[in-house]
Amino acid sequence: MENKLTFLVIIKTLILLPLFFCILALYCIAILLCTILPNGKNLATKVYELFALTGVKFIGLNIKVQGEEYVDIDQSYVVVSNHPSTIDIFTHIHCLPVSIRFLTKAELFKIPIFGSVLRILGLPKVDRNKTDKTNINKSIEEVVNNKYSIMVFSEGTRSRSEKNLLPFKKGAAWIAINYKLPILPVVTRNAGKLMPRGKVWLKSGNVDIEILQPIDTHNMSLDEVGELTSRVEDIIKSKI
Repeated sequence: MENKLTFLVIIKTLILLPLFFCILALYCIAILLCTILPNGKNLATKVYELFALTGVKFIGLNIKVQGEEYVDIDQSYVVVSNHPSTIDIFTHIHCLPVSIRFLTKAELFKIPIFGSVLRILGLPKVDRNKTDKTNINKSIEEVVNNKYSIMVFSEGTRSRSEKNLLPFKKGAAWIAINYKLPILPVVTRNAGKLMPRGKVWLKSGNVDIEILQPIDTHNMSLDEVGELTSRVEDIIKSKI
């Protein structure tokens, strides 16, 4: 059973998890070194995507993706997904047809070396203690100008149950309408059974990712942020 903790899973985690953090440190150094090379940003993105693949392989995930035909790889999106597990970070970077940049808590940028890596990759910094949106607006504009997509887990944190989502926050809808970017709803299934919130056991198993039809925002105003948020939440809930 995928949700059962076995002796082999415990041994696998105890061996591979420390090794994974060592590899993470090497990836961080590689991304820092990319800045001194020609075409460094693109090389850093390749390392970032290779890091996600490493995570997928370490855990032992078999990922099935549906709906790739809905994605225009030349278009930037606001990608909105449910968030049942830590492994969503690896699966979404690795499997989505567009290169994504997560909205990232400001506290993570304070971590030595790791914070520099986040800046090099162009992840938008979100400081919930500040009401001024100037800095986040600049970082979002940089993501769009580089033809990346914004990745938002609209629950704000990992949900405790795959079936019972937390209420969606309005940030993704605000970004999409303000920057006239389509929203790309994404549903992930079974990740929460493999690595639920608060657990770090490396359980192998299947993860299903379904990409849904994009929602155009060109004719929407900021007055419709709440309505759009509810619409996206209802769409994702209906597919879980």
